[in-house]
Amino acid sequence: MHSVRIIRLLPMLIWLLAAGAGTVLPTRALAATPPQQQAKQAIVVFIDNLSFSDMAQLRRYPHVQKGLRDAFYAALTIRSPGSRSDANSYLLMGSGGPALYTSRSGTVYHREETLPLAGIHGETTAVERMIQLRGSKPASWRKTAPELLFPGIYRLHAYNADRPYTARIGLLGSTLAEAGIAVSLYGNGDTSEGKQRHAALFAINRDGEIAGGDVSARTTQRAAGYPDGIRTHYAYLLERIKQEKAGLVVVQIADLARLYRLREDLAPDQFQRQYEAILADLDRFLGALLQGRKAEQLLLVTSPSVNPVAAQEKSLLTPLLLWKGNNGGGELVSLTTRQPGLVSGLDVLPTILAWLSVPLPDGVIGHVMTGSGGERAAAVFSPLPLADPSAGSPSFFPAFLSKVKEIDRVYQNRSGILYSYVMLQIAILLGATLAWVWQKDGKRPLASRLRRAVRLALLAMLFFPALFLLEPLLGWHVPAPVIFAVIVMFALGGALLVENWRLPKLFLAVAGFTVCCILLDGFTGGGAMRRSYLGYDPVVGARFYGLGNEYEGVLIGASVLAVASLYEWRKRRQHARLTLPFLLALAGFALTLFYMAAPTLGTNAGGFLAGAIAFAITLFRLEGWRIGKGGLFLCGGSLLGGIALLIALHLGSSAPLTHVGLVAADIVSGNWDDVRQIVERKLEMNLRLIRVSSWSKMFVISLIVIGLLSLRPDRFLRRLSSRYPYLVRGFSGVVAGSVAGLVLNDSGIVSAATSIVFFVAPALFAALGEGDKLPPADTSGAEQA
Repeated sequence: MHSVRIIRLLPMLIWLLAAGAGTVLPTRALAATPPQQQAKQAIVVFIDNLSFSDMAQLRRYPHVQKGLRDAFYAALTIRSPGSRSDANSYLLMGSGGPALYTSRSGTVYHREETLPLAGIHGETTAVERMIQLRGSKPASWRKTAPELLFPGIYRLHAYNADRPYTARIGLLGSTLAEAGIAVSLYGNGDTSEGKQRHAALFAINRDGEIAGGDVSARTTQRAAGYPDGIRTHYAYLLERIKQEKAGLVVVQIADLARLYRLREDLAPDQFQRQYEAILADLDRFLGALLQGRKAEQLLLVTSPSVNPVAAQEKSLLTPLLLWKGNNGGGELVSLTTRQPGLVSGLDVLPTILAWLSVPLPDGVIGHVMTGSGGERAAAVFSPLPLADPSAGSPSFFPAFLSKVKEIDRVYQNRSGILYSYVMLQIAILLGATLAWVWQKDGKRPLASRLRRAVRLALLAMLFFPALFLLEPLLGWHVPAPVIFAVIVMFALGGALLVENWRLPKLFLAVAGFTVCCILLDGFTGGGAMRRSYLGYDPVVGARFYGLGNEYEGVLIGASVLAVASLYEWRKRRQHARLTLPFLLALAGFALTLFYMAAPTLGTNAGGFLAGAIAFAITLFRLEGWRIGKGGLFLCGGSLLGGIALLIALHLGSSAPLTHVGLVAADIVSGNWDDVRQIVERKLEMNLRLIRVSSWSKMFVISLIVIGLLSLRPDRFLRRLSSRYPYLVRGFSGVVAGSVAGLVLNDSGIVSAATSIVFFVAPALFAALGEGDKLPPADTSGAEQA
């Protein structure tokens, strides 16, 4: 009887033992990756020609409006080494770096799709063409070739060879293939004029292959009332996307691009009808994707370029929307830009690989996009929800659109305002020089009023940089001519307030005010510089944070002028050692250099080195130290020490590497090819700017004025040094910083031109005031300059 009961209970005992063992024994099944991680999927939808003006309309449709509650969003900036084209943008995002497309490389085809042979009557299939170009059938194809093939891949590689950058075309596709993750591409931008399937440039591997997908005519359908009678077959795309279980799925939708291509051929009301129909289709398509989205899916929606109307209006940033997991939404940011609501095309590849749990390849310069609420707690890939779940609600999206409009406004007005600014400075310098020479040549006395007006204009030149930095804080929206006129009036007002001060006090006040404004903004996040017309522009994408080259030159020139004026104002005794001016100068220079070098502040390597040279020479001259051979060795050693300090600061920082840190890492690891390419690229950019930029004209005219002041008439600078010896000695530091900035920066002509102003304008101001309210000569402790 008991044995029967034991036999009956035996299965239950075995089950309990197995269950208990399963909770403690480290079996292979439990150690394996959870199923939800294995099934992760990234869906990237490219809507060609989608701009923020289109997004402002699309967000009014019900499904998109609802989806924005959980969306992360940002403006996407793409800086290509070539033109702003769809193909170049797709290449940059898929390569994780710069690359250029050539139309001679063609497009992608299905393996059995026929393509014409140039110069030969007849056709061949894509697979046959690939075998012809390779010379043999790759072993990786096994039984069949990949579904999609890009025969022009080798021409594309050759086109990007020997350029001042390392092009890694197909990096995304190859990295995923090596990790065993499938890649598929659906949709096309084909028109009556030819096949356009540029989204393949984002998904291909380095051999021009995409494992699965469909880019044929099946992804479109004939539909009256649509551009060229062609409409994306959304139902077919949705069905195929549902069949994809994991990996990367790329979708290209080109209805908007087809419509804008025919915009000038359509009646306005017909264009509007087709436009609204396309937006309604997009709303339903995105709504279906969002409704069926699972926690292990990431959905990214963006565009490689804006529509022609937006491009003409210089609104070049494209929308980027991202949904993942169950987290709330909000503005995206990346360590590439460090600006909430702004990300780079370089960040798309790292974001996708991070979601699919694939390690980043070496040399990738982009970063994973994160929520702007904090790099850790609000990370896009964090399992924790955002602290403010309402951050992504539609009520916040209009504020984000306003921020984008402000960026567009600065970009639209920047070139005109800066050109007017540079031309005004050139006109002031030429007018002041002619007035000074006219007065000295003795043809007739210069009218007092005219001389005063020219001196006020010269003094206003020193106020311009600080006013350009303060202008964004007004938060106003007025036309560019009004902005420029107000800045000019305030500069003249400041000049009127201080025109009668003694030169040392005057220049110390103006230059010191400029330095304080730059450092205060820099140490508090640099918000004003990011929106200043004299700052850097995120649309151009040359720099997103830190100290730009324009204000680099201003900071160096103003710092030297302020210190020289301080010495002149509080002249030290001839045999004194540690004086107050020396200690203040040393502290001010050290603080400025720290700001320039710090990876979380200025992050400007060229500015740091140029500033170190300028400040060292300034102290040598002001203190009367003789340089000699030992001094030259000291300067050379200081330069090498500065480079070593930069490397240590950036590589020793706990924060992810900045662009300067990446260069430092290349130097330490011996990647001299990459360093050489960076140097070549910077030299090429500098030479191009010298040829075409208005800043180069400003710099050349400044050098001519300095030559006139130094040589004729009567060598004015030599005579000025007898009255203001420390001020004139400081001018040598400005020149050194200007020349160093020209050599050490990729757009060094800008730094050189903005720096040299702090020599030319004060010198001409003093020259035109010679003999008029100037103090008597005081040569105690002075030496000839």
